[in-house]
Amino acid sequence: MLPNGVSLGRMQGPLAALASISPHFTGAVRIGGTEGTGFVLVQGGTPCAAAFENAGEDLLLSGDKAYSHLLGLPSLTYELIAYTAEETEAARDTSREMGCLVSKDGARPTPPNGSGSVDGLEQVARQPGVIAVSVFHEGFALQSLGTADFEQVAAIAEDLLRAGTRITADMAMGDLSQMILETPAGKLIIAPHGDLSLCILAKPDANLGLIRLSIRGMQDGPA
Repeated sequence: MLPNGVSLGRMQGPLAALASISPHFTGAVRIGGTEGTGFVLVQGGTPCAAAFENAGEDLLLSGDKAYSHLLGLPSLTYELIAYTAEETEAARDTSREMGCLVSKDGARPTPPNGSGSVDGLEQVARQPGVIAVSVFHEGFALQSLGTADFEQVAAIAEDLLRAGTRITADMAMGDLSQMILETPAGKLIIAPHGDLSLCILAKPDANLGLIRLSIRGMQDGPA
């Protein structure tokens, strides 16, 4: 009943992690897995509506109760659906008719304790010589800091990571931690980050050692 929107890919993890991955996300979080089915409508990072059903447990929730229940689950299988402003309004109208709106004082997902993705991106961005950094998934940049058009390279960067992963496996080199593309004009570092990927654009004289340490900090922390 909600607008189709544009799929940004499927993910798995706690709903609260969405605040770390994309704190200003607008669209629907479409839930569908063994835990049940439902959705959360988000506008600018703030939950607007929610519904959840678990037929196996005879559980049917809407609004604040659905959102609170989903927020408390340790892991969900969900798909991120990006909406335009028009699609968001249409989804709000539909949710209002269904009685699924979340109250204004409904809790907003908060980043996990420790060095989450937001803090990690800021740490990388602060390193000398870093121009921009982005975290992306399935070819879509979810959050970026700095000045760079990551939308144009996210899909290609993920293809490079997949190819690099196959090469390191074939060469029995272990798990891929980072890839570096270097030209006289600068450096581009691509690295896996759980189910996500990182892309860092840096100046030619950037200190790669410090950048690598920052990336490793993100990889060792929660995705």
